[in-house]
Amino acid sequence: MSEDYYKLLGVPEKADAQTIKKAYRKLARELHPDKNPDDPTAEGRFKEVQNAYDILSDDAKRRQYDRMKRYGGQGDPTRTRPGGNYRRPDGTYVRMDPNGGADGGFDPGDGFNDIFERFFGGAQGGPGGPRSGPTGSQAGHSEAYDRKRTVRISFERMLQGGQISFKLDDDHIKLPFPKGVKDGHKLRVRYKGRNLPNGTRGDLYVTIRVDEDPTFWREELAIHTKINVSAFDAMLGTSINLKTPLQTVLKLNIPAGSQPESKLRVRGHGVETEAGKGDLIVRLDVRIPDSLTEVQKDLIQQAKAAAKSE
Repeated sequence: MSEDYYKLLGVPEKADAQTIKKAYRKLARELHPDKNPDDPTAEGRFKEVQNAYDILSDDAKRRQYDRMKRYGGQGDPTRTRPGGNYRRPDGTYVRMDPNGGADGGFDPGDGFNDIFERFFGGAQGGPGGPRSGPTGSQAGHSEAYDRKRTVRISFERMLQGGQISFKLDDDHIKLPFPKGVKDGHKLRVRYKGRNLPNGTRGDLYVTIRVDEDPTFWREELAIHTKINVSAFDAMLGTSINLKTPLQTVLKLNIPAGSQPESKLRVRGHGVETEAGKGDLIVRLDVRIPDSLTEVQKDLIQQAKAAAKSE
């Protein structure tokens, strides 16, 4: 965790959720590999920004990240042991409790990445201790024997549904997911965790994270996007070709007299789930020209005079 996620997104540590989201979207558009085909580093930087946003956009993960920063989690080398003990830059070891407190005096154990993955959903298992739900105490084992894995899918794959697959030790895990799966959806795979002393195994928990798209965003079953429209086209009306998240092309009619931030609805082109199918909502960003030719000025003056005379 050598990278400061706030600095990576270019926001202050006290930034609100909207500021963080706005900064992420700006960077995602700038760094998207499709827009930087000649820059071999763009994809890596794009993924770093995605990872930072994953943490800072989740309230629980952000609080945990802030606690680790506060107690020296940025130091390197930083060593930890299971249960949340880690070393400050001054060499002392502390343990974080669920409320963010600390007590000290532990020898170094595993690497800092272990606890980081435990808190933020990597391949490592969650913190030890009995669970209270039916997947914990009733299953008869501590979650320390479970494993966790996060798998990313694109916005387009979220809409299509399909299958995720990955290698876990000697196992090749394949899991189907439905159309319109939500970001953060969790899947449980029994007996793919760590070996228990009694000979059985813990479980594997897979979290699906959906990458944000630089052009489209989801709100429940609706997909939203924003397009630029000139003031002249907004006044007179026009039609454009609009590419959907599934790479199909629609003909979109923009009616005459459209106002800034007007919304046009394309029915049936939103998120599809078993519960139904949403719509595509297109918001108009009407652009006013910052300079005009003399001919354009004269025509606009004529139109202005005609409007006054009516």
